[in-house]
Amino acid sequence: MKVYILFFSLLLLSCKINQKRNGVEVGRWKYVSGTKSERLVVVGKYDIKGREKGVWKYYRNDTLFRSERYFYPYSVDVLFHKNGKVSEMGKSFTSQKTWTKTGTWYYFNEHEKLTDSITFEN
Repeated sequence: MKVYILFFSLLLLSCKINQKRNGVEVGRWKYVSGTKSERLVVVGKYDIKGREKGVWKYYRNDTLFRSERYFYPYSVDVLFHKNGKVSEMGKSFTSQKTWTKTGTWYYFNEHEKLTDSITFEN
């Protein structure tokens, strides 16, 4: 049993985060900013070209407030109310670190009831 715990611990420690290759962010990343009372944490992955890939999650004081799933150059974005319910969702276009809403976005109240939808054209 001790061998399994040691192996698992070494496996976790070997997964490095916040790595750069040729000055480009690659692999798993974790950004932490703010103070103890207002802490922001962002976790996600970059591909070998430095573009966001997979799911990125944004936490404010350990509470998830945004999630993005990347299909470069697009992402599907979900934002959450403080109670954890969905507040808005839609598709975005990402280009050179800029983010633009595109297509139809849906807006919900704190009980996840649809309240509005807006279509963005680029």
